[in-house]
Amino acid sequence: MELEKRKIYMDRMKFRAGTQIALEDDRNLQDNKPDIARILGQKGYIRLEELKPAADHVTMRGKLHYKVLYQSEEVQEICSVEGNIPFEEQVHMDGLGAEELVQARWELDDMTIGMINSRKLSIQSVACFELFVEELYEEEVPVNLAEVPRETGIECRKKMLNMAGIAVLKKDIFRIREEMELPQSCPNIGSLIWEDIEVSGLEFKPVEEKVFIKGEIRAFFLYTPQGGESGVQVFGTSIPISGSVECQGCMEDLIADIRYQISQQDIEVQEDFDGERRVISLEMVLDLYMKLYREEKTEILADCYGLQKEVRPERQETEYRTMMTKCSGKYRLAEEVPAEGVPASAKLLHYQAFVQKESTKQMEEGIEVLGAVEADFLLQDEADGRFFRLHAGIPFKYLLETSDVMAADFADLKICLENLTASGTGDTWEVKGILSFEMAAFHRGKENMIREIELCEPDAEKYRKTPGMVGYVVKSGDSLWDIGKKYMVSLESLKEMNHLTRDEIHAGDKMLIIR
Repeated sequence: MELEKRKIYMDRMKFRAGTQIALEDDRNLQDNKPDIARILGQKGYIRLEELKPAADHVTMRGKLHYKVLYQSEEVQEICSVEGNIPFEEQVHMDGLGAEELVQARWELDDMTIGMINSRKLSIQSVACFELFVEELYEEEVPVNLAEVPRETGIECRKKMLNMAGIAVLKKDIFRIREEMELPQSCPNIGSLIWEDIEVSGLEFKPVEEKVFIKGEIRAFFLYTPQGGESGVQVFGTSIPISGSVECQGCMEDLIADIRYQISQQDIEVQEDFDGERRVISLEMVLDLYMKLYREEKTEILADCYGLQKEVRPERQETEYRTMMTKCSGKYRLAEEVPAEGVPASAKLLHYQAFVQKESTKQMEEGIEVLGAVEADFLLQDEADGRFFRLHAGIPFKYLLETSDVMAADFADLKICLENLTASGTGDTWEVKGILSFEMAAFHRGKENMIREIELCEPDAEKYRKTPGMVGYVVKSGDSLWDIGKKYMVSLESLKEMNHLTRDEIHAGDKMLIIR
């Protein structure tokens, strides 16, 4: 017997593997660089250059780029030194083929840059990589019987499922091009010493055939003035960014799950209309990993039985995804950190910070998140212009409350740091900020769905032994459907014979069944 079926598109992880790479290097200063007195700042980022799949493994090549800001002792000069550590790693992925599209996500779990001596630095870092191959596949779910002769007499039961089917699964890029012009109070740029570019508050909004993107660029620069002027100049700014990427099949009602990583960043000093070096040009490329879900209620054919013929459904367990909950919360950070040697006249210029999530734990009330905020603050003494570094490591524990998430669910948890500040006038400074938590939780459900139906002549012996009239006392757990199926009687007849207006019955109810 033919079934009417509906296609639901789902995504699944075809291959997945993780690896950690320890990256280490000792770097001597160039001869034209002054000696290091103290380190003021550091940063590092991964640039993945190649992912080459082959039979059962993928070869990964790239570099760890690092940069160090320091102050010399003799003339209190502010300098920077940078370099890179190349890496190549083979990661085993059982069953992988050379034609697969392998994607990667990564983060620096820990990076430490220290002085070996005044002319030599030690760089140590651990890079964590997640490599994966995702695929889109379709599931056919039964929604009804095709045309059935009226005399066949088949009873059907429907069931409503909440499904989150995948509507879009793709990788794309978002290009950012911005120009930042110095204010009139700042001298022209001779050369850049240090830069820090951060993308924050990025939001994704699905619309018809596009995804709109908006957020903010936070930029900070240290530079030497043009024309031999002494001193180090500071320039910081925030720029709103917006744009869109084409996305075939996208609609407003879709649920967006989009992650991004910076794959390219170029900074260049340019001349303005008057020919003066007062413009900083930024070009950045974000790799987007895009999933957009469509949440909908789907009525499926859950069961059926025959009144004149035997109905034999063939079933197969099918996995599907349903949206459980979306929740958010905020946590206030407040910590006093030692600031030995920092003068009372120091002011905050800039900070670099990242959130390190250490663990998540399923609790009865929600998700408990443990982690720490690692922050470096760059300070300058207003009295003599000297620079200082203040480090803060702030642990946190937060319960993201939700009652809908169970152990079998999986969730995408995002943590953002907002409004980080540091203030103080003595040996301790107070660091404050806000952590924002957002979580979209899904549940993987399983349903034993009907795949095929076979109609057969009824078992004559079974039919003969089934009485034509029965007085029946409802037992605990009985349903009208179960009784009708057992005695091969239509639900309409059962309700009519027993003067029922609903399908609801209770233990102890007495029923008359006439086949």
